[in-house]
Amino acid sequence: MPSGMQTGADRRATRADAGTPVLEARNIHKNFGGVRALEDVSFHLNKGEILGIVGDNGAGKSTLIKTVTGAYRKTSGEIWLDGKHVEVENTRKARELGIETVYQASGLVEVMDAPSNLFLGREMTRSNWLGNALGFINRRKMRVETVELLKMLNIEVRNLAAPVRNLSGGQQQSVAVGRAAYWQGKIIILDEPANNIGVDQQRAVLELVERVRDTQGVSFILISHNMDHIFNLADRVLVMRNGRTVGNLRIADTSRAEVVGLITGATIT
Repeated sequence: MPSGMQTGADRRATRADAGTPVLEARNIHKNFGGVRALEDVSFHLNKGEILGIVGDNGAGKSTLIKTVTGAYRKTSGEIWLDGKHVEVENTRKARELGIETVYQASGLVEVMDAPSNLFLGREMTRSNWLGNALGFINRRKMRVETVELLKMLNIEVRNLAAPVRNLSGGQQQSVAVGRAAYWQGKIIILDEPANNIGVDQQRAVLELVERVRDTQGVSFILISHNMDHIFNLADRVLVMRNGRTVGNLRIADTSRAEVVGLITGATIT
């Protein structure tokens, strides 16, 4: 290998050991009445890194993400972005701070086309008096922007005028990831993005995640039960069990067996 050239494992290790995290959760607790769903959970995410989060059903993965993004109010703990303490009161505040979330159901409105979904809630209006006074939507501009985005991210949608329910599951997830990238999400959280879609479509979505990371510098959190996806894509993996973190491992330094052992409790932490 030529001097100075990094392997894929080296690049993963570099990202996993980067400087000031773009996102840091410190000592997060979340109670639902008398039930403690999260207990003293801490993790960080580096710029351009893909962090996998794994654990059995009920381990607290989705609760953690919903707490970090303001869908749930944390009971205690702190959220830091780029080294600054922030309060994330709700999901709108999270988006304003550059945190976008894509759930397994994609969050698209199925009866709308791709441009309408891309700009849902943030529609472009015409620049003339009709737009200023009456809020007339500039559908042509929205379509042009959508075409440019899909081309840049190599996402194929043959008929932009068709409702997104006519798209494959993989295409729908790709549009949802593209939407998050378009709105300058510096952190994109994917909650089981490859569930209920075919193997080829899964591959396309995961390749898109890598392209967005590499071309836009976006950091990702990937929640998945699929160990192949975690080990092929992530730089580090956070393991959760019973509402607590039981492992925070570099992919280059661990194995599927170790991670599964932490999930099930077979590996002592």
